[in-house]
Amino acid sequence: MRTLIFSISAGEGHHQTSLAMKKYILANDNSSEVMIVDTLTYISPLLNKIVIGSYLKAVQIKPSLYRKLYYVIDSSNKLSSFQLSSKFNNLLCIKLKKLIDDFKPDTILSTHPIPTEMLSILKIKCGLDVPIITIITDYAPHNFWLHSGIDAYITANQGLIEDIAEKGMDKSKVYDFGIPINPDFLQKYDRIQTLSSLNLSPNKLTFLVMGGSLGMGKILDLCKELDKIDNDFQLIVITGKNTRLYSQLIKLKPSFSKDIKVLKYTKEINKYMQACDLLFTKPGGITITEAMLSSIPLVLFSPIPGQEEKNIEFLTKRNLAIYLDNIKGCSSIIEDLLMNSFVLQKIKHNYANYIKPRSGNDIYNLMYCLSQNNILKEMQNAKVQKN
Repeated sequence: MRTLIFSISAGEGHHQTSLAMKKYILANDNSSEVMIVDTLTYISPLLNKIVIGSYLKAVQIKPSLYRKLYYVIDSSNKLSSFQLSSKFNNLLCIKLKKLIDDFKPDTILSTHPIPTEMLSILKIKCGLDVPIITIITDYAPHNFWLHSGIDAYITANQGLIEDIAEKGMDKSKVYDFGIPINPDFLQKYDRIQTLSSLNLSPNKLTFLVMGGSLGMGKILDLCKELDKIDNDFQLIVITGKNTRLYSQLIKLKPSFSKDIKVLKYTKEINKYMQACDLLFTKPGGITITEAMLSSIPLVLFSPIPGQEEKNIEFLTKRNLAIYLDNIKGCSSIIEDLLMNSFVLQKIKHNYANYIKPRSGNDIYNLMYCLSQNNILKEMQNAKVQKN
């Protein structure tokens, strides 16, 4: 099976979903050909720089404005496949259609709203005749994801199917297979070996702090608050690609009373999640899913306005996470949490109703079925034309 996967390089989550699906496709059929496309970079590196740069500035510098925009766009119940300017649409049709025509995919996946909209436009305006599946990588649907030209949607949970239907989407197109995660998260790693490799004690309570691949959020302030806690524990902080944060923490490390290990960007998040007792993180959809599969209780902070706030709403309503709405003074909240460990055990117990370890394989099976149906349809059309 030939598959194109369209993503966007805003952070790491969407790309990780694409990589995970590539692994699942090849695991099911090693003769498959899979190409991951960084959509905006493919169209124009300059366009990618402008769009991604503007997005990051908006969420970091003008979060209130970004939040308002998020909810304004989501307030309409009308599905639209033509929200971009007509000139931009034509550019997309020319560049992406040529790529698709040259590659000749049997199926197309999208892991981000921007290529999802572009692909819907191509199907409706340009006659694209390839099954398109979109994987929604958050725990709440937003209108930006939803377009009539998409053949199937993958959601994190069954409860989101009705939410999507209320926005005007045919619910028969929606499958609650869950967000696909790198199959490495399904492997079991030795806690003692992982912590020993970092010169940390395997016998101590261990907290993991992270803010996505970009090291976003009030991580430095959180670490200072955690250091005030009387309980004996050690800390692993992953700063991602945030070199400034890494330098700040390394400089402050001697002043911390707790043992702390500061790491840069790593591809071994799976090992660290399995080795730790509590995860402090911004609530990205991919990180949430990884944490639940790793059975590590979640404490959430510093959400990106809009989508990550909705993720928090989903999780806290179902007792799947703790949310720190204010870093200042949170040390007392964490102390109470550690004293009442049944709360953390309850969170871990609740994960069982929401994890989807077969997600990647289920999506592959859907892709295969849609591609076969498309081949059958093409054969029937060819037969009609011949007669």
